[in-house]
Amino acid sequence: MNRGGSVPLLNMSAVLERAEALLPSFRAAIADIPPEAGFGGVWESEMLLFCAAIQPYAPKQILESGRGRGKSTLILARCFPEAQIISVELDPLSQNAPVAEAKLKPYGNVKLLCGDSRKLLPQYLQSGDAVLLDGPKDFRALGLAAELLRTGKPCTVFLHDLPADAPARKFIATHWPGAFFADEPSLQRFRALDDERDPLLGKRTRRYGIFACLPAGLPEPLWRLRLKLFFARMASALHSKRTVS
Repeated sequence: MNRGGSVPLLNMSAVLERAEALLPSFRAAIADIPPEAGFGGVWESEMLLFCAAIQPYAPKQILESGRGRGKSTLILARCFPEAQIISVELDPLSQNAPVAEAKLKPYGNVKLLCGDSRKLLPQYLQSGDAVLLDGPKDFRALGLAAELLRTGKPCTVFLHDLPADAPARKFIATHWPGAFFADEPSLQRFRALDDERDPLLGKRTRRYGIFACLPAGLPEPLWRLRLKLFFARMASALHSKRTVS
């Protein structure tokens, strides 16, 4: 918890310091959670970063979109037992859906929803919430993040799958002061968490999706940000079309 009502620091160095302190308890919390090797999702080291970022805010509610097989949802349920975890998955008929449901059934602090997170998350958003977006992707994810942050309610929004060459990441790096990314060199030490649990380590082909961390609020008025997003999406689409041609 933050002392004296001060706002907790949400920058790379502060999160790094908290991650170091949380590492032993986090490792214990995930010890018997299946690593789900080969099924994608969010890496354990990335979840440590998210937990370290939001821990001093003590959110009463955490919103997640993109549940997959429920590994990240389960980590949140264990690391924040006093918080309500609301997890949204687009496809209720996915082969991953029953796996996640069975895994999360024992946890009374988890609410599982199916549908479009762009419609559902704004309905459930409350003041002080932490948000983890693992779907939709790229500019659609960034658009949703902007819509949520404009309310002034989230303490932070994390967006997954933003490697160095992602157009939306380049937009964030240019237009979002205060944002940072989970592939910063100083954070790489925590990838030992992934290596020690990965049964496919010797033949690993899956790369890191990379989180972007967006602080509370917007860097500029929403109308201006939307306009810049529109032109950035058009430029990205045009570039992709030229590359394919």
